[in-house]
Formats: sequence, structure tokens, C-alpha cells
Amino acid sequence: MAYPAKAWLAAFVFTQVFEIPVYVLALRHAVRTEHGEPPRTLSRQALAAFGASAITHPAVWYLIPLIPASFADPLDAWREYVVRAEVFAVVVEAVYFHWIGAFSLRRAFAWSLLANAVSAGLGQLSRAYLHFP
Repeated sequence: MAYPAKAWLAAFVFTQVFEIPVYVLALRHAVRTEHGEPPRTLSRQALAAFGASAITHPAVWYLIPLIPASFADPLDAWREYVVRAEVFAVVVEAVYFHWIGAFSLRRAFAWSLLANAVSAGLGQLSRAYLHFP
């Protein structure tokens, strides 16, 4: 299940459009409440937010599909891929935000789960109704 670069780019931009605002909101909140050492300027917050998906998205699209599915049924195999991809993204992005000092690990997981749920959920809705991305 390899995806062409054009399809990946559309999905990557879609993901960034929804995840960057969630992460920027989280980082701005962390600055106001003095949790962690998050980037303090809006541009640095947006860059940190962009970095999270920039790390995970290529692996989600190009590496995780290479892992053989446990199921023969295509729908079950697709569900397995989605679970693997989303768990990978949530964990790696949480560790990334903790590593850069933005959040405690617990807060990083909560924000990562929210950001990925928003982009994955809206992505599925958009694909079902608009056939995009």
C-alpha cells in the first residue's frame, strides 16, 4: 500500500492545517500557566507544532504500510493500519514535545492525542464526504 507523493502532500498539508492550531493553543497555554519550557513566540510555537507532524507523517504514509497486516480481510487490515499509524503518531509526537521541554510527558500525551484525533477524525470525514485528501 504505497501512496504517491502528491497524495501524501495533500494529506500532510491537511494534517498541518488542523494539528498546528491545536498544538499552538497548547503551547500558548503552557506559556501562560508556566508549565514546562515551551517556545514563547508564536512563530516558534508554529514551527514546533509543524515539526511534530513533519517527523511522524512520512513514516505513517510510507513505512507503517510496509508492516504486514494480521488480517486477510481488507477492511480489518485497513483498521489495523489506522490503529498502528495513530498510536505511532501520538507516541512519537508526545515524546517530541516532552523532549523539546514544552510539556510534561503526561500533558504531551494528552495534547498529542487531541491533535491527532482532530486531524484523523476530520481527515476521515473529509475523505468520506469530499473524497479529499
